Amino acid sequence: MIRTILFDMGGTLDGDGLHWLERFLVLYRDYGIDLPRETIRLAFDEAERLAATDEKIATAGLAEMIAQHVQWQMAHLGISDPRLEQHLTRGFVEPVLAATAENARMLATLKERGFELGIVSNGCGNVDKLSTDFGYAPFLALIVDSRRVGICKPDPAIYRHAAEKLGRDPGEIMMVGDSFERDIQPAKAIGMKTAWLEGATPRDCPDPALVDVRLRRLADLPAILSSPTLASA
Repeated sequence: MIRTILFDMGGTLDGDGLHWLERFLVLYRDYGIDLPRETIRLAFDEAERLAATDEKIATAGLAEMIAQHVQWQMAHLGISDPRLEQHLTRGFVEPVLAATAENARMLATLKERGFELGIVSNGCGNVDKLSTDFGYAPFLALIVDSRRVGICKPDPAIYRHAAEKLGRDPGEIMMVGDSFERDIQPAKAIGMKTAWLEGATPRDCPDPALVDVRLRRLADLPAILSSPTLASA
């Protein structure tokens, strides 16, 4: 029986199945910046690398974190344009805040139904800060931030750590995430149930046998969990 539900943060609880890189690609193109995907991906990856060790990011809220991430991207690209910087930052933050308001209601519903809830994220040290800002903290029994525990996805050890901290058998836990490689594969490898948030656009699944539930919208999860077959699995 599923007693605990763990969620990824980036791309899952801060949105609805859309990876950060994909969001930024759309925003650059909306502004008229038509650089190759690989060029923007390299700038994004550099910003991710810097964020992983930056001390200010470790305590930053969403707007501060994204503003710094955008500055690092633009520096890597060699672009200086305050209007673009504002466009990228605001265009990223505003949809996240709208999504997290809905997601907080979803977490409240699951908590009321008796599920234990938590987050397992490749974070920058500030997952607890974001969880508080988004209104998630009252519903959470556990937050595992990779920077804080020194274990990163896709290492299955981060999921073992979460199960041990909760005192749960992995078979009692469902992991919900948008990344097949970082969320689904390693969670299933230690025996957890899995829910793959593929988003509004269908994606090819590398191995359907590893996925117990496929979600288009995170808000659909409570209804799906009402299935007697799934709840007792």
